[in-house]
Amino acid sequence: MKATCKLSCKVCSAAPATTAAPAAPSTTAALTTPPVPVATTWPSGPCHTATPADEDCYTAVRWIMTQGLFQHMDWFPGLKTTSPFESFQAKVHADNATKCPQPCAPKARECKTAAYGDACYQAVTWAKNDAIFANPDWFPELEAGISSREEFQAHLHLQNASLCPLPCMPTYASYSVPTFRSSDVKGIKGVSYGPSPLKKQNVLLTDDDFMNEITGALWADWGRGDLKVIQDLGANAMRMYGNDPNHTKRTFLDAALEKNIDIIAGMSDYPYIQGPDPCMRNDWNCYDQVYENYRTSLLHGFTLTGKNTYHPALKALILINEPDLKVHPRSKTCRAVASAFDAVLQAEKDVGVTGNPIALTATFSFAMFDPKTGPGLGQMIDFYNCIKKPEAAPTSYTPKNDLLAAYKARWVNSFNTANPAPSVKQLFLDKYAATFWNEEIKMPVFIGEYHSTHVPVAPDVKEIVAATLSTTYPFFLGVSFFEFSTRYDKGGTEETFGMFGYGDCALSSMNYSSKVYNVWDLTPKADPNKAGETIHEAVRVAYGGTSDPVLRTAPCVTPTEE
Repeated sequence: MKATCKLSCKVCSAAPATTAAPAAPSTTAALTTPPVPVATTWPSGPCHTATPADEDCYTAVRWIMTQGLFQHMDWFPGLKTTSPFESFQAKVHADNATKCPQPCAPKARECKTAAYGDACYQAVTWAKNDAIFANPDWFPELEAGISSREEFQAHLHLQNASLCPLPCMPTYASYSVPTFRSSDVKGIKGVSYGPSPLKKQNVLLTDDDFMNEITGALWADWGRGDLKVIQDLGANAMRMYGNDPNHTKRTFLDAALEKNIDIIAGMSDYPYIQGPDPCMRNDWNCYDQVYENYRTSLLHGFTLTGKNTYHPALKALILINEPDLKVHPRSKTCRAVASAFDAVLQAEKDVGVTGNPIALTATFSFAMFDPKTGPGLGQMIDFYNCIKKPEAAPTSYTPKNDLLAAYKARWVNSFNTANPAPSVKQLFLDKYAATFWNEEIKMPVFIGEYHSTHVPVAPDVKEIVAATLSTTYPFFLGVSFFEFSTRYDKGGTEETFGMFGYGDCALSSMNYSSKVYNVWDLTPKADPNKAGETIHEAVRVAYGGTSDPVLRTAPCVTPTEE
């Protein structure tokens, strides 16, 4: 494999040319014989692991490690980029025992994932963001936009261990029922996360997808560290908003998994009301727009390498936020949501995604359109009734998939509210079971945005968290506190929300979607309804966080103009 370096010299070290290996040895039997599986047991008797002094054997093994595996992966069943040298030697020995002796059992190996900014990290970034697109044949076992940083590091390690150490590979859970539909799941303690970096209004936010690797300047340990802050609060979930399908989400999801934080992703408003051809102009039949959007998301990190399994950190997808307030006339709400639901199911089917299924939902507002049913609940009942027969008026939508079957298997209800716990229980939770938790259906529900700005935070959040664990509400999954940081760019009442504001220290800058943004330090916000208490501390106590988050406050850089 030969690389042509077109980047800066310090990144050139990442190119495969730095690890050029000799041509395939003519005596390598794998070139002419059927594949022989790698040995899974190691000898108890005589053995010898090749060294550079064993020229013929060592050269043959290194050829497989640096070239052969990537050029002819079907020749080497059982070998992976994380396999030790001894496994590769075992393959050569199995093919040609006179060429290589039986290797000894491999010694325990230490792993170390590349640290932000070091030579290996830069090499991985180059391979992941540039080389695989220009030369995909260099990386036959990897997939652009899907494979993880660790998988790229393992590839580079195999070729040049002095450049990249063996990475610590994450372990991914496997399951067949959406986590949020599992009977033993209770107690979502989430944080709503849409950390716009802007500190004033009337400034354009060019992209609101904060699952992009570039926005790691906000959430990564090497950045401001928001994920660690959320973890320290005792939260176990994050509710996301924008989702630009052109950006890969794999690094973000891996980071969330490492912190034991479940992700509730959101479909942005782009396919519905913002794009060049939104479905609002198509009488709210949203199938085409959502299909293209979501299919791209599946190919950009929502799935693991192989594309047939969801990333286990991704637990749910909000198809649309507050459709009952966005769709006009409101009678078309079910058409919008049902067609989007159908599109997501079809995108999964076409890509081949079957493993680790996620829950699907639409987060309704807490508006009351029918006094007989109550706020939020009425919208859920309307959707349930129309999903039973979407072809009927006024929905008048003919789906490609069995929406009712998918609804019963994967749907969860959700809503947003700024009401305090006592009224949420009275107006919603006490009424919910009559429709959605009975012999006909058992449909769980969670609150996608929760925070009343008119009562003290500590006792109110404690009360709603207790409700999620109460046997009185077996259907209540939990809440997501609204929100992590203040949206100064929205202004008005939006500025009353947020556990953290922004200080005057620009920790770094973030070149994102054709604009440079400042990454400001976080400053705790006081609870206006309880003197001497901060909002984040109230949430931490209610969520059972064990330590007060450490907020990064320095060093500061010269801020850029907003």
